[in-house]
Amino acid sequence: MIRVQLKYLHSPDVFDLQDYNPSDPENFRIIVQAMIGAVGENFEESFDFIVCTPKWLNESIGSQKYLFGRHHLLVTRYDYEVILKAITTLCTQVNDSDWQIVAQKLGRFGKWEFEDYSTFR
Repeated sequence: MIRVQLKYLHSPDVFDLQDYNPSDPENFRIIVQAMIGAVGENFEESFDFIVCTPKWLNESIGSQKYLFGRHHLLVTRYDYEVILKAITTLCTQVNDSDWQIVAQKLGRFGKWEFEDYSTFR
């Protein structure tokens, strides 16, 4: 059985996630890339989460009255430790004997970098 672990978090939107301080911690949206791999293995793959608050969602919906929401992680306010714990906990709950299946399961929550990848033959 493959045990999964979060190797590290990164964001193309924020230089330092640990020290990030949004202007309104209860109304923000950023992309967080979770680099996840098998315990004891020297590889990781990216799973992207849109981390945002309900207040941001509500304002984004606005007058159109809808918003699609796949690959979102909702938090009440910006808190690096909460984001870290949520993704770390997710990793402990996903397992299988095959990495492809593990990655597909994780991809239900965060966009897997190879989600729509196909090879040409």
